[in-house]
Amino acid sequence: MAETYEVFGQMKMGPCQAPPQELEGKTARIKCADGEVLEVPAEALALSFRAKKDLLEKGCDQDFEVPLGKGVVVKLMEYLKHHTTNEYSEIRTPLASDHLVDCGASRWDASFANVDKEMLFDLTVAASYLDIPGLWFLLSAKAALMTTNKSADKLRKEFMLTNDFPATEENDLRRKSAADMSRLAASSVIRNGVKAAEYKAGIKQIEDGTSAPSAVVNTSSWRQAMWRAAVLDDWKLLEHAPEPVKNDRDLVKSAILTSQGAALKLASSEMRADEALVLEATKYFGTAFAHADPELRNNKDFLLKALGVHGGAMTGAPDALRRDKSFMLEAAKVGKGNALQGATVDLRDDRNLILEMAVHDAEAYKHASEDLLNDKDFAVAVAKRNGKALKFMIPAFRADPDVVRAAIARDPQAAQYAHASRRSELGMIQEGVLGEVQMQAELESQLKAAQEEAAATLTLATVAPPRQVPFQALPERPKYTCMRLQKTVDFTAQSVMTANMGQSNYIAANSYLDRMPGLRRPEIDAVGLMWGAVGGIGMRWKAFASEDFLNATPELLLTIEDSCKVLWVAACTLFPPEWFNASHMADQRPYFLTKTAGTIPLDISTDSAAAQVQDVEADRRALQDLTDVDRRPLPGNNSAPLGGWPNLVSAHEGAKIRLTGLRAKNGMTGTLLQRCDNGAWKVQLDDGSNNALLRPNNFEVIEAAKVEASQKFQRHFPETQELQAYNAAAAAERQCKIEEKRSKLKEKIAAKRQAILASAVHAA
Repeated sequence: MAETYEVFGQMKMGPCQAPPQELEGKTARIKCADGEVLEVPAEALALSFRAKKDLLEKGCDQDFEVPLGKGVVVKLMEYLKHHTTNEYSEIRTPLASDHLVDCGASRWDASFANVDKEMLFDLTVAASYLDIPGLWFLLSAKAALMTTNKSADKLRKEFMLTNDFPATEENDLRRKSAADMSRLAASSVIRNGVKAAEYKAGIKQIEDGTSAPSAVVNTSSWRQAMWRAAVLDDWKLLEHAPEPVKNDRDLVKSAILTSQGAALKLASSEMRADEALVLEATKYFGTAFAHADPELRNNKDFLLKALGVHGGAMTGAPDALRRDKSFMLEAAKVGKGNALQGATVDLRDDRNLILEMAVHDAEAYKHASEDLLNDKDFAVAVAKRNGKALKFMIPAFRADPDVVRAAIARDPQAAQYAHASRRSELGMIQEGVLGEVQMQAELESQLKAAQEEAAATLTLATVAPPRQVPFQALPERPKYTCMRLQKTVDFTAQSVMTANMGQSNYIAANSYLDRMPGLRRPEIDAVGLMWGAVGGIGMRWKAFASEDFLNATPELLLTIEDSCKVLWVAACTLFPPEWFNASHMADQRPYFLTKTAGTIPLDISTDSAAAQVQDVEADRRALQDLTDVDRRPLPGNNSAPLGGWPNLVSAHEGAKIRLTGLRAKNGMTGTLLQRCDNGAWKVQLDDGSNNALLRPNNFEVIEAAKVEASQKFQRHFPETQELQAYNAAAAAERQCKIEEKRSKLKEKIAAKRQAILASAVHAA
């Protein structure tokens, strides 16, 4: 069957699909609404997607029941039989003429669509119900041509609608609606005709499970038809629509879909008491539950249903339920722990309640207060009660050995939610495949989720629109991270770069990581750090590239120093990111683990055995036992974590800085004196000029204050006698300076007092 789809706002018709071979030459039976059974070719009936699915599942021996009269079915089969052997014509939009043939339809199709209005709408409903997009598109084009260039009054008379639209109300609609009244009139008569045909065939009753259509829908009312068309064009107009329109269930449902649930508050009280409509609105917009009928909002059983479609429904519940601990526990016991997100603040901060809820539903932990989410002891306690709670914890806890150990002890399946670094230790990421299996599983799960989302796409119109032909759903695009550190650096583990540049970046990163002792080596792969623009190091070294592929000049590239700072922050101070190795790196990994990785070979050849993966842990333990190595992060200290390169230091009183971004004094050095309330710093310049007031983006710290360096050293390394002596001397020197300043200040005050007394005596 031909497919119709939208391209840049224009409707197109796709290629025809051949009927299934297993249906060729067979006869199918259609049972009409009046009970009569018609025998038709199965391959012709299979041009209907709904019928094809039924025939393939149940076979041709069973009757295919349709809620359509015999006359409509006979006319419908005429179309299907013709297009079993004849190609479909492509109707071009927007419609360029008043005749279907001039718009691209074949003469046979144009003749087939030349029927009276009642049959036209009956066939339109049949095409929509049986899912025949080619026929639906043809009949929609015919209906559009019937209303072209006609005034609202002429359309009302032509379609025989009762003129019950008050002039004042019509003028009010004209002011509130942005659409032209003629366009609204054309839409109203077509949709009204389709709705009348749907109720005549009983399709809406079948879909809604009711025995009779709604009494408020008057398909002969011009007033209701215009308001329905206006609300379909702009759902916000439902607020001003008359009560019969607000009671139109199909219209309210369409407005809810279009507004993503927000239109529920504009519907009538009867519609807001409809459980199906309330659940539909809550599914898209959790807080829409607050606009449901009070009786539904106070119904605990219905509230549990609403929580099943959206946890945010709890925010619309009465305050008595939002602070009810027993209801929260009841919700958690039936798998609705997400109810906690709408609870009161004191309940979200209640440790005992959340611990008890987490036993039944781990998702309750996800909606705890921010203080509890950052509390490691609380995370361990939750993990001991429900290992699946590890899925909802922050990255730091998913990488924390204590938390992961507690979760796995409770539920071994919780290991899949641990951080990549922990999964590697547990053997879930094999060294041989370097996480390739894990990456493939992630991609497959993302693809499956995307396909399910595409399949669940709902129609936003009251009548079935053209069948949308979806493109292949792709996994989620990589997320980019920006760090501001004197310069802006954009990098990602999924950056697309040429092989030679990427290889140089990889070697540059590993050369720096290799110089970091095992005690401080981060649990992160260098590819995840240097594959992007941080590879300015590799770009400068040009290990394999003969020229800059991006035509980057030295001014645009990071300096070696800046690159080291970025590497240090990403590797040692941030949470370890999730990473997967590229498969083509599998053979080269042993060579990158050698001590000489990234170095340029000299004329003298050296033999060095590649480090074995199983020996890495032993090497790290051996490095930890070396206590006589000076690892202070000082410039020039090759045993420091960055191999002698300056590490990051924070702005602090007494720190040495270098001015950047100021044309007149760019490169000048100074000392930070005092931080102001607005974030600026008072700086003493080394050139002897007056003090300056600078913002942090106008300078960079090049040397930390001695006190800060001492404190950092004490945190990371055990104190030695030399360090204690150094600290004592520094403290004594600082105390002397303080006493000296105090004495000078006292002398100043005394001199000022003497001057005041002298002036007073002189005046007397």
